[in-house]
Amino acid sequence: MNVLVYTGDGTSPNSVSHTVSTLKLLLGHSYDVIKVDAQALQKEPWEATCSMLVIPGGRDLPYCQDLNGAVNTRIRRYVADGGRYWGICAGAYFACQEIEFEKGRGVMEVIGKRELAFYPGLSRGTMFPGFIYNSERGARATNLAVEKDKFVDLYADNSSVPSQINTYYNGGGYFAHAEKYSNVEVLARYTEKGLCEDENYPAAVVHCHVGIGHALLVGSHPEYDVAKLDQYYKDYEGTDLIKNLMLAEPSRKQFLRALLARIGLNVVGYQKPASNAQPQLQENEVPPITPLYLSSLRLSEYQQLVSKLKALADPTSHIRDVNDTFLVRHLTNDTPDVASLSLNESAQETPENMVKDIVVMEDASKEPVYVPSQLTKYFNSSSFFEHLQKHRSLQWGGGSWYSFGSSMLYGEVVTSTQTMLDKNFKFSQVLPSGLVCLAGHQVAGRGRGRNSWVSQTGAVQFSMIMHHSITLPNAPVVFIQYLVALAVVESIRTRKGYENVPLRLKWPNDIYAEVKEKNDQGDLVTILKKVGGLLVNSSFLRNEFLLVVGCGINLNNRLPTTSINDVIRSHDSTLPSLTPEDTLSGVLVKFEQFYNTFCADGMGAWFLNKYYERWLHSNAIVTLTTHENERVKIIGITSDYGLLETVSLDHPGKRFTLQPDGNSFDMLKGLIVQKQ
Repeated sequence: MNVLVYTGDGTSPNSVSHTVSTLKLLLGHSYDVIKVDAQALQKEPWEATCSMLVIPGGRDLPYCQDLNGAVNTRIRRYVADGGRYWGICAGAYFACQEIEFEKGRGVMEVIGKRELAFYPGLSRGTMFPGFIYNSERGARATNLAVEKDKFVDLYADNSSVPSQINTYYNGGGYFAHAEKYSNVEVLARYTEKGLCEDENYPAAVVHCHVGIGHALLVGSHPEYDVAKLDQYYKDYEGTDLIKNLMLAEPSRKQFLRALLARIGLNVVGYQKPASNAQPQLQENEVPPITPLYLSSLRLSEYQQLVSKLKALADPTSHIRDVNDTFLVRHLTNDTPDVASLSLNESAQETPENMVKDIVVMEDASKEPVYVPSQLTKYFNSSSFFEHLQKHRSLQWGGGSWYSFGSSMLYGEVVTSTQTMLDKNFKFSQVLPSGLVCLAGHQVAGRGRGRNSWVSQTGAVQFSMIMHHSITLPNAPVVFIQYLVALAVVESIRTRKGYENVPLRLKWPNDIYAEVKEKNDQGDLVTILKKVGGLLVNSSFLRNEFLLVVGCGINLNNRLPTTSINDVIRSHDSTLPSLTPEDTLSGVLVKFEQFYNTFCADGMGAWFLNKYYERWLHSNAIVTLTTHENERVKIIGITSDYGLLETVSLDHPGKRFTLQPDGNSFDMLKGLIVQKQ
């Protein structure tokens, strides 16, 4: 699921920025583009969920200092076992067996062996004179001759493969005599000899086959977006560099798309062109932020919440908090289309800094209260409240006292529901317990650890406010995440006909599906794919925890893993697909049912028996890499803090209680020993 971009010491902030934005354009529909540092590569089990590791431009020597030894051993093993590496400029030097950089230029000279050695020869640079460290003054547009026969079926059609392409260049090298290595394919060459003395057209882009994996090494900077160059480097405005790169911009993206496709990544496709038009890439663009619409099942609750928001706002109707500023607007008959109103009146540059609109109904008079459906095309509030009442009616006593989901803030496109509630304490503390903030699409969704949740339209992604009293000694707040995860699975698997849909729990808070796929040998095997996850943030206020419970459920998107509706169809094609409205209301009611019992009775067999029935780990064998590779068997979770209970297989009678190590890549690798 993850494309990791290295951001450790030595990386160029400009190269990192261009790399991340370009990868999101070309891969963002299928992968989560995550920044990682040397500590993450050293301590976290990143390999299992990494589709590609990118080392961008910068300075090679700090890379060596921080990554040489154990980390490079892991990187090389990851690639040889089928992984992918993309080295750009300094990241390409770093991946060669030997480098010669600015030989004979005194303090600029860097010569030596390198550990990764994906390219089994020498990379020599710079290609062109004028390079200056930490500067773009020596930059230029350089022309590359494309080896067209290496790009068959990687463009919209084979006739559109370019002969040459202009890319940004600043200090990169060439791969000396690349044609003599059997595991190396040259994909593009410099069209100028530059400072190279023994080759007329040295290799600029190479594809190195390492074991069953791939290393893509590029001496120039095809990740650089000319629009950002024009923005950041005003000194070049109107020069040949900007002019040449502007003309090459469509070709740059298509070339980079072809490079990434060549090493097996799931890249964006092409739009079907109009007659006589050139095919255009279907880039993953960040949609504009939209308003948050307030709705409620009960008119009295709606009016009370509107009053609280108005009381919190200043005379200009702005609620100014630590992370965000909200503007309370009124929807009346005079402003039927609030979506057309400007959301960025103060002209901030990023979605995270924009003023967020909260739209309320000025003349609400009937229940439930919600804005016209044409303003919420991805979510039908009327249908949601109907399903909510239906699911509640099946509870003891008709569930008349249930409240989770009775009020909602819904946005078609938001930054992050979790961030808006968790990072704005003044705002969130006036919201009632059980209020749900729901998004059709999140542009900065938050996951556990350093993960960001891939949050596109088609997922059910929400955060909920909860006020949990500390006067409930038998209901530790740590178990809230377990209750929500189980509620997601149970709300689906307790439906008639859906009892055997293969949704499972992965400790401590992920939802997985068992999916049958063919392996490389053509055999049908069962594999696990993640379809949901939880994140709970807490703060403390007046004898209670203020919790923000975040949940992402992949209901309809086949990428980046699979969707719950795909799993349902594969299990039984006669079962109806679930709607977001029905799914969310079912999860909320099931969770509130669990939560009520939890608060009354604490953690006990009523929960644990069902949790163990649904989880993946009963009697699983785990090797504790942090404790001399001790082999242990998982037997359950503790009733105090929900830690993993295990017994040793190597030393009978010895028990270990384990906690997640806080990593963002795999919950059951690199477990840490909590106590013995």
